[in-house]
Amino acid sequence: MKRTFKTVLVILVPVIVMAFFEMDAFGQEWTAVQKEVWELEEARWKAYLQVVIEGGYLKHYREDGSFWPYWSDEPLSLIKYKEGVLQRAGGAFNVELTPLSIKVFGDVAILQYNYKLATFGGTIYAKVTSARVKKDGVWQVIGHMYSKMN
Repeated sequence: MKRTFKTVLVILVPVIVMAFFEMDAFGQEWTAVQKEVWELEEARWKAYLQVVIEGGYLKHYREDGSFWPYWSDEPLSLIKYKEGVLQRAGGAFNVELTPLSIKVFGDVAILQYNYKLATFGGTIYAKVTSARVKKDGVWQVIGHMYSKMN
């Protein structure tokens, strides 16, 4: 019994320590480009909470993009997505974003994160995969998919 306990400790303690430092270091290990892309995503959600949709939340969205929110049965064009966002705008008062992965491949960035959106109708938990392409120095949103977790 003692030997089993020591073996478990020898294995478990380093794993816990590595996990702790990995979570803490994730944001610190980002490249400047990853930080730039993440800051754009945070600014987008801040604009949503302030109900600044056209020049804020939907800023830098490509007209030819594909957007699939959890509240739609299929991917939407920007026009249809904008209609749905405008219907929901003003119903949220807080958002917590948790980045999971930001991969940059030249002029393409893939973001994956979770969000917790506090609305007057309850809290929405979702995971997001978003794609951006850099054109003329601007990271444009070309597509994203939201998957509700509750």
